[in-house]
Formats: sequence, structure tokens, C-alpha cells
Amino acid sequence: MSELFGPLQAAGPVAAATDDTAWLQALLDSEAALAWALADRGIIPETHAGAIAAACRAELYDAREIGAAAVDIGNPAAPLVRALTARVTDREAAGSVHLGATSQDIMDSAAMLIAARALDALEADLSACADLLAELTRQHAATPQVGRSLLQQALPVTFGLTAAGWLSSLGAAADQLDRVHRSRLAAQLGGAVGTLASLGDSGTDVMEAYARRLGLTAPELPWHTDRSRISELAGALGTVSGVVAKIGRDLTLLAQTEVGEVGEDGAAGGSSTMPHKRNPIAAVAAVAAAAQAPGLVATLLSASGHEQQRAAGSWHAEWRPLTELLRSTGAAVHWLRESLSRLQIHPARMRGNLALTGGLLMAERVTAALTPALGRLAAHDAVTDCARRVRPDSAAFGDLLAAHPLIAGHLDRSRIDALLEPSAYLGSAPTFVQRALSAHEQGRIRTRRMRGGGDGGPGSLAGTRATRAVTVHHLDDGDPGGIPVVLINALGSTLEIWSDYVQPLQDSGFRVVRYDARGHGDSPVPAGPYGLADLGADLEALLNRLEIEAAHLVGVSLGGMTALWLARYRPERVRGLVACCTSARPGNAERWRERAAQAGAQGMRAIAEGSVERWFTPEWRAEYPETTRHMRDLTTDTPAHGYAACCAALADLDLSGELPHITAPTLVLSTVQDPAFPPEHGRLIADRIPGARLEILDGAAHLGPTERPDLFLPPILDHLRGAQ
Repeated sequence: MSELFGPLQAAGPVAAATDDTAWLQALLDSEAALAWALADRGIIPETHAGAIAAACRAELYDAREIGAAAVDIGNPAAPLVRALTARVTDREAAGSVHLGATSQDIMDSAAMLIAARALDALEADLSACADLLAELTRQHAATPQVGRSLLQQALPVTFGLTAAGWLSSLGAAADQLDRVHRSRLAAQLGGAVGTLASLGDSGTDVMEAYARRLGLTAPELPWHTDRSRISELAGALGTVSGVVAKIGRDLTLLAQTEVGEVGEDGAAGGSSTMPHKRNPIAAVAAVAAAAQAPGLVATLLSASGHEQQRAAGSWHAEWRPLTELLRSTGAAVHWLRESLSRLQIHPARMRGNLALTGGLLMAERVTAALTPALGRLAAHDAVTDCARRVRPDSAAFGDLLAAHPLIAGHLDRSRIDALLEPSAYLGSAPTFVQRALSAHEQGRIRTRRMRGGGDGGPGSLAGTRATRAVTVHHLDDGDPGGIPVVLINALGSTLEIWSDYVQPLQDSGFRVVRYDARGHGDSPVPAGPYGLADLGADLEALLNRLEIEAAHLVGVSLGGMTALWLARYRPERVRGLVACCTSARPGNAERWRERAAQAGAQGMRAIAEGSVERWFTPEWRAEYPETTRHMRDLTTDTPAHGYAACCAALADLDLSGELPHITAPTLVLSTVQDPAFPPEHGRLIADRIPGARLEILDGAAHLGPTERPDLFLPPILDHLRGAQ
């Protein structure tokens, strides 16, 4: 291997399993196994086999010398046999070295050992890649994303479906490779022309013992000119490389500056001349390694026609490309694992790209809605006419649809807006995601059973829905050594609502952590519905990731409920608690279900206006119209599925019976003008939490901390300082 290019192109554990030392050891292991097989059948004494095996250690031989000597006979097995014979201290035992075999037997068996050992390492990396892809699929099952065809925007998908496609193809390639690994890597022992004549009547018995000693399959007959095993191995490795190349290429395309939907974390990926560059270098390296496979596979297939009882050149042509194919595939999978392990996903950018064309990618859905009334061709032509008239300086697509004389008579503006909502046009994507996750989990169970690890136990499919924590997007500001304060946002908002609190809290010595709840902002959107336990698990996982043992929690509305949950069920993680404009029993389950259904059917634009009316007083909205519009946009940009799934968490929620178990110092802040959770909701919380204090503030509505930080910040700071 090259010391200059090896770290890139021969990366990962497969490289060590295919180097010169590994090959030497595989050749020697084949000779040792032959000696023991001969002893097993009583052809040589066990003491002779032991003496031969004792000399079969790669460190006793010089690969350079063996290679140089190979030029006189055409393969390295023959000079190694001479060197091994000379190394055996028992001279009588030395006479039994290589008995009954020919050089091709040892070379082919060693090649199978090299393959088996390399595949052990490669399959471990493949399994890790599959697990990482499954987690991406689970966490982003409902994260909306643009689906692209011919590199152009086509229809909406979810990033979970994108990852599910990667997962499914990688699983199929891994299954194919596993089949070859388990059943097609066979020992080779045929003697000079495949008859094992020198072993007399013991030939087949020795061959079976030889295979058993090597841990390889025993073939029906010698395969020295039947290279289908090599061809199948090459094909399986090529398939794996092809899948890796597809995933890696997708990642590099999604990481483009103009797309920006994923990226690789870490310091790697810079440029020698451009300081701003952060290239997805692990994905790039995976693609580069995988690109070597087609040529190597072609070489092995072209060399598969071995003439008569031993090929003149075709056999010799296999050794290096087989080694390089194992090595390059191993490097490709290694680099894919590296890329996936440090991959950053940007859901907000995905939604921005969905909105880039102003609804054009939903033209198919509008056509389908018009077809019953107009017929397919007339509907297609009318929608196409509107789509072609969209320009940067023209009316938006929705406006053009609403003004079209043929369309306007059948679809009003509210219906058009609903049809242009991407999250409501995902077809069978949720089912396909679930199938991919189930197939992956079943594959893991089969693997554990085959390896004696059990069936995964009850609930092994748990987690294919939202039953485990997700990796939420967060910001971490202030002194890392300061006492941490976690700010938790409301339904339909993002961590941005706490912007006015960061600097004052930092100035008071606190470490300030904000995050987007699942289904919101730049956090993943797993399949719903969610429960409050899911939201609490996300918060606890964030604390674990940041290595925060315990923190103050400040939450508003749904964020306050999440804080109450953690304080109740993970009291050791909570130093102090501030519950703002929230409730332990939000009530009216039917209202929450209706709101969830509205978000799913019509999108978030229909939800946003009602949200800002509840969030802020009329006076504030009139005084700050631009900020009001921006806050409305936060809700509009919230993934509909995430919003609806969080509504489900509120529908039947009742924490009132759990409140007496909360031990953290607690401050409850309510506002007189809160239309969602009036002061009686705060009073119930304060009355039931031992020692809790209630303050009712005047001059703000439901999103009081955002509307009036001047009212909320002083009591929050006083409480946090007192709860140290």
C-alpha cells in the first residue's frame, strides 16, 4: 500500500486484513491447516503437524524476499513452501510440508481466507452504516424535503424516505455479500490437476478436514478452474461499492452551498487556498474509493475463463485486483461510516428549498384536484400555463392559479393554498419509511440469531416510531463553566423566541442553552404522534450530549410542560424550574385534535394567524407589525407533521396528579391576558408543587416572555439566582 495515498484510498480495518503481512499469514495458515488435516486423517503424525504449524508465523518471513523469489516460478506460494520447509526444526516433519497440494491450492485457499477476514471487518462497518442510516430514517421520518429528478425539483418527499432508500439498498447489498461470505468462500485442494491423486483414497477426506481447519466451506469438488466463487465475490463487492457511491454522491450534492441540506461536522474538509471551505470530505473519499470498483470487478470477470486444468495467466491476474477490490470497498464503506457519523442535517434549509419555487413543485397535485372537473389534459394544460408564467418579478404561482379563468371556477384561494402545502402530498412515504425500518430491524434480529445473540427480545421493533429521543438542534452560549439554564420553546415556535434572554442570562454568569423541540425549527421530525415523554426524553438526551448533569429549566407553554415532565420524572437533572404561561391540564382534547387535523390537511399558513392572535396582545401587534409578521412566519415555517404530532401530546395530557412529586424550586409565571392558559392554570401548578411560587403579570398574552421580556426577565433571574 502507498504511504502517500493509503490513508485515503486504503482506509479502515480492511486495509490491514489485505496487506502483505495478512497475505503471508493466510498462505501460512493454509499450509498449517493442510498439515493438521493430513494428521486428522492419519497420513502424518500429529507431532509433524504441530512442528509445521509452529513455523507458520508471518513474522518469521520476509515478504520482499518471497516476492522476489516468486518471479522464477510465477507465484509466491512455491518460494514460501521452500522457506517454510527450511524453517521447520523437525527435519522429518519438514518432509511433510505441502504434502498433496499444489501452489494454486494454497494461493486460492489463502485468497478465501483473506476475503473472509476482510469481510468480517467490512461487514462490521456495513452494519454500523446501516444502523446510522436507520437512525436518520427514524429521526427524520416526517422531515419534509424536496424530491429531485434529473437534478431538478420534482415533488416533496421526506428526508426519512431519502435515508430509507439508502438504508434499503445498503441492506440488500450487505445481504448479498453475507450470502457469499457464508456459503461461497470455499477451501481449495485439488493437487496438480484436481484429482488429489497423490493422497490416494484419502483425498476427499483430507479436503473436508482441510476446509474445517480453515473455517471455510468444503466444496463438492476442486474449483481451480471454476472461478464463479471469485466472480460472485467480485460482484457482491462491486454492488456494495455502487451503493456507497450513490449514497456518497447524494450527500455531496445535498451539501452544496446552494442546497445546504446536509453537512459534515468537524475540522476536516478545509481547502489549501480557501479558508471558508468545509467540504464533505468523508463522503468525497467514499465516492473516490467506490469509483475504483467497476474496473476491478471487470478485471476479475474477464479473468474468470480458466482454460483446461490450470490457467496460463488468468489465475495470476486475480490476486492483485481481488486484493485491491477488497481494500477499496473496505475504504469506501469506512469513509461512508465516517461521513454518516458526523453528518449534520438542516431541516430548516430543506423547508426553505421546498418553498424556493413558490409552490411550483405542487403543480401535479393541483392538476389532480382539477382533473375530475376539467379532465386530465385540460387540467394539465391550465396548470402548465400558470407554471410557465411564473417569473421572479411576476405574480406568485398561487396568485396565477387563483386568477386563471378555468381554474378559478373550481378552486378558491384557500383551497389552492391547501393544495400547495408540500407536507400534505407525501403519498405512501410514511409506509415506505416504516417498511425500511422494520426490514432493517428484522435483519438485525436474524443476524443476532445466526451469531447466537438471541432475537432482540420483546419490543425489538420499538423505536421505528417516535419512542426514542431525537437529536434536537440547539445553541449553547455563555461560559461553559457557568450554571446551565435551558430555555424551552412553545408549540409552533423555535428557540429564536428566547433571543432577548441570552445576553442578560450570560451577564449573570449562566450558561444558556436553547433548542428547537422535535418537529420544530431545525430539529428532526420523527413520525408522530408524540407524547410528553418523547419531548422530555429529547431534553434529557440533549443534557447528556452536552455533559450537563443538572440544569435550570425555563419553559413557555408546551416548553413549560416539558420542563414539568423532566422535573417530575428526572428530578436529579433539574436545579430549578420556571414554568411560564403553561398548564398541567391543557384540556379540550377535541380542540387539539382538530388543530392537528387542520395542520395536516391545510398546512401551517391556516394555523399561523390564530397563533399570533393568542401569542400577543392587540396593542403589541399594532405597535410591532414587523415582529408580529416574523413570529407568524415561525409558525408558518413549522413542519405541519411536527406541529400536529405535538398537538397530540397535548390532547389527553394531565400532569396535575404528578405535580406534588416535583421537588425542584419552582416559579410559575402567568399573565392576565393569556387566552390559552389563563392564570387559573398557573395557580393549579403552583398550588400542587410543594413550595412553588406564583406571579401573575399584567400586560402580555400567551407568549408573554417574548412579548414582554421586561416583565418576565426580572422574576426569572431572581428565581434562578435563589435556586443555586
